[in-house]
Amino acid sequence: MKTPVQTTGLFRSLSRRISGTLRPLANLELVVAGPSDPTIKRLFAVSSNTCAFPGCSERLVEGETVVGEICHIKSARKGHGRYNPAQSDEERHGFDNLILLCRKHHKIVDTEVDRYPVPLLTGFKDSHETNPKMRFVISDEAVFRLGEMLAHFEASPRAAAPAAPAAAVVYPDMALRELFFHIRPDLIEDHEAAAWKEVGRDVMDHFSTGRLKAWGRPVYRPSGRRQPMKLIDETRYWTLAAFSYWFLKEDGRESSHTWVKTEIGLPDYCDIQVNRAEAMAIWPEPGKAADDRTEIMLLEAARHAYSATRGMPAAEHAEMGENRPEQILTWYCTFFGQHYQLYGARRPSTKIDPVSLDDPTKDFRLSNGELTLRDRNGPGVWENLRIKLEDMKAAIKKLQGYGRE
Repeated sequence: MKTPVQTTGLFRSLSRRISGTLRPLANLELVVAGPSDPTIKRLFAVSSNTCAFPGCSERLVEGETVVGEICHIKSARKGHGRYNPAQSDEERHGFDNLILLCRKHHKIVDTEVDRYPVPLLTGFKDSHETNPKMRFVISDEAVFRLGEMLAHFEASPRAAAPAAPAAAVVYPDMALRELFFHIRPDLIEDHEAAAWKEVGRDVMDHFSTGRLKAWGRPVYRPSGRRQPMKLIDETRYWTLAAFSYWFLKEDGRESSHTWVKTEIGLPDYCDIQVNRAEAMAIWPEPGKAADDRTEIMLLEAARHAYSATRGMPAAEHAEMGENRPEQILTWYCTFFGQHYQLYGARRPSTKIDPVSLDDPTKDFRLSNGELTLRDRNGPGVWENLRIKLEDMKAAIKKLQGYGRE
């Protein structure tokens, strides 16, 4: 039997779970689709702030950022090896069926189901939670944000698909402010506007081309009403939005971090966050290292060019016809090839040689992050495409004057 929602507790905690995560029954009762806030707090309280996998000392919370994950011992998804259809929703999302793990071990136990059956995971939980260490207290704000993320992904079709392990879900755990200070640590001491914009162009480039996802709270004007955290996925949002940089201020969390023209009809966003692992894959080290290369990969050059010309005629041309990010970047690659010498290796050879777009005619293809150049009417394929760094810089200057000749 399904368990009806209790009406006690904070209204905002209940309302966030109602949005997309509660489903009506025949008798109009509503069913919770995730752990309650008290359950989340209790889990962390007895966790000693470490992963429950034996021998693992990974922390679950760093500062105010939750980096650990809530794992269901008996799965919450139909079709998964540890799913029990006889469980009620209350049992499925209750304390006894939940264990806190680091991201790596969550992926392991959800992928290798046969190696980690229910009795074994229950043993991990019991042994870990009876460890006589100091109780750990997680803040109400961290619980609230974690509950929103759980509710969002419990409701998403991708999270519900049996083929997608829970650990594959990407969620926000790094504030935009923290990301900016990671890219340019000197911004902490020097809030000079030109430096803000330089980092902003780099970050916006990755948002607009889809290499980095962002989440935030929509802010609707003129009321200023804020909505629960969501993935920022409106079509072409990042080609129309601009940073307001309030997030760099100590008290700027609730201020709008992006804005768009009112007549466009899209919301502003505050409290923007990204996934730390994704961001660190793009910017692995704090600060910017000196660039002593003589060549640059063509796809990276295209991203630089798009970032440097946003809002200019060249970018507007590339974006025409609701072009996808892949089409925008290949437009810039084509521009490079029409004006400067490109280099690449023709399969199966790995030798880098000059390559042109003509004789025979070739087209760029960007798929799964891999850029190739292919004969339009033949079998030839070129990869490892690149351009001289000085030619890329000259091309960007030319692009910034695009349409003004």
